[in-house]
Amino acid sequence: MSHTPVATPPTTDRSGTAAVPAPPTRKAPPRLYALDALRVVAALAVLLFHFTGVDAATKANWGVNPKELFPELFPITSYGSYGVQLFFIISGFVICLSAWDRTPGQFVRARFLRLFPAYWFSVVVALVIWRGLPDGQRAVPSISDSLTNLTMVQVPLSAQHLVGAYWTLWVELTFYLIFLVVLWKGLDYVRVSVFCWLWLLASVLVQQDDIPLLGIFAQPLNTALFVAGIAMYLMYRFGPDLKLWGLLGASWLVMQSDLIEHADNVREKQGLDRDPYVALALVTVFYLLVLAVALRKAGWFNWKWLTTAGALVYPLYLLHEELGWAMIRELYGRLGAWPTLLVTTGVLLVLSWVVHVLVEKPSVRWLRNRLAKERVPELSIEERAEAARKSAPTA
Repeated sequence: MSHTPVATPPTTDRSGTAAVPAPPTRKAPPRLYALDALRVVAALAVLLFHFTGVDAATKANWGVNPKELFPELFPITSYGSYGVQLFFIISGFVICLSAWDRTPGQFVRARFLRLFPAYWFSVVVALVIWRGLPDGQRAVPSISDSLTNLTMVQVPLSAQHLVGAYWTLWVELTFYLIFLVVLWKGLDYVRVSVFCWLWLLASVLVQQDDIPLLGIFAQPLNTALFVAGIAMYLMYRFGPDLKLWGLLGASWLVMQSDLIEHADNVREKQGLDRDPYVALALVTVFYLLVLAVALRKAGWFNWKWLTTAGALVYPLYLLHEELGWAMIRELYGRLGAWPTLLVTTGVLLVLSWVVHVLVEKPSVRWLRNRLAKERVPELSIEERAEAARKSAPTA
């Protein structure tokens, strides 16, 4: 299942000087359509949670508690925020899949191209909405905070998120930074599994000490979810064994402890009346679904259109919150609840496709070409003369 890089012979420039050899080519990993389907489910769950499943935030946008507008949906979509936990499990699996056989530089470049072009566009859209269509209930972010959002590191810089969902991107970034450490030494079964055990243990131990920096990189719930995804990728690549089952079980135990505590805190402080054990059952189902992919039980799930649907998930996730709420504020008084929800969701899906095709793909292509372009240093006159002398035939 591993892929052997194919060496590319060195080329020469127009002067005949040997150029820098092209980097080894890397065979693309197989497309796992079931993971695309799960990502679509996670994105729609988060969208419906924001629009119909949380009364505190959306009351200002609908003008009334959505629990009253959508009594059939609310008991279900109020758990939609746990789509984020599904995203994190998938991320652990997919990042390990995509990083295998890559150099650290290739990994950083790939993650940059995946995250930032669409993100920058969403920051501009959010800024226009904040300035042009304010909801009147929240303070408009300062210019400084808005510019800081372009970095994606507004959390450590204590800047306000332009979009609430941006907090998950910081969590993803910390995961990439941590994983880059093990990637630097090269990925193999032993190194990755040891890394997972150490990271999971660290996430538990640092909770006993007041070390904010370590807490950022080792939060028990998020760490357990990423580790679960990595463990399942190792099962997918090397086959399940007792050590990996133990790692997966340990991640679930850490996850359930922190998830229950987090759910209790949310219910007490934010008034979200959700049963913590229903939330645990839901996230456990997420474990089982990704595990089915890891054990190669979801190969029948191979609908080609899921590739396109999966590509729309990231733009949809970035755009749906502030843009969707702005649309709800404008449309609800004219259309009513259900038509507004359906129109808003449909428009967001179409816009996500437009952003993917007209913004994300061209910008990624342009940036990739610029980043991949190798510059060959020109030789000085003396160096050229020396090279010519050495290459001249001897008498």
